[in-house]
Amino acid sequence: MGQLKDKIALVTGSAHTIGKAIALGMAYEGANIILADRDVEAMEKTEKEIQALNVQVLAVTTDVLEEKQIENLFTETMNKYGRLDILVNNAGIFGGGPIDQLSTETWDNVIGTSLRGAFLCTRAAFGIMKNQGGGRIINIGSISAQRVRKFNAPYSAGKFGLIGLTQTTALEGREYGITCGILHPGEVTHDRPFTPPPGLNRPSEPRPKPPQMTPEEIAAAAIYMISAPPHVNVLELIQFHSEQPYLGRG
Repeated sequence: MGQLKDKIALVTGSAHTIGKAIALGMAYEGANIILADRDVEAMEKTEKEIQALNVQVLAVTTDVLEEKQIENLFTETMNKYGRLDILVNNAGIFGGGPIDQLSTETWDNVIGTSLRGAFLCTRAAFGIMKNQGGGRIINIGSISAQRVRKFNAPYSAGKFGLIGLTQTTALEGREYGITCGILHPGEVTHDRPFTPPPGLNRPSEPRPKPPQMTPEEIAAAAIYMISAPPHVNVLELIQFHSEQPYLGRG
């Protein structure tokens, strides 16, 4: 405990599952946390759990599809802390269906949350980190950016895009002490049932439930990346249950 003591860390999509586990894990390591999520009730519960770890926490209601809300998120962060050491772009939603039946609304919502939202947060954080002399950005990708499946086009496309955003950010950040890496989780247990977003056409063929990891296991990998020495960047890390199909996945 303590390897992130007094760091200022912002996590999007931090009310549930992976984002919540990463926020709690960093708080346990001594970081002060900014929570950003559109689920106010769940975020408030996470806020109380973090407060019990005796670190500072700021909860800001944020929908990463809304640029003004992201601007407000970073304004509130700077007003309270005056700096930002760590950004975790975790916010994302699932959506898909057969390509010939896929709605534009579904495509835009998935890409907007996973990729556009990550870009907007990265842009804001990069400016802050550049001026203060460094920082670290972690993007949460997916093994769907490594091995695609049918009926998953917008989700895979968004996560593939995150790889490009990650590498560009890492390259542009070199001279400013800013590192950027991406973590690709496999199947993870969730703390809420899956609700298809509007316009999602789900395929009729059933899929067996694959072996799953816990959010805390993903958080441990993220914190390994985050807590690396400033001159070390873990550019890409893939983590999945050893019994989950990956090679040959489809």
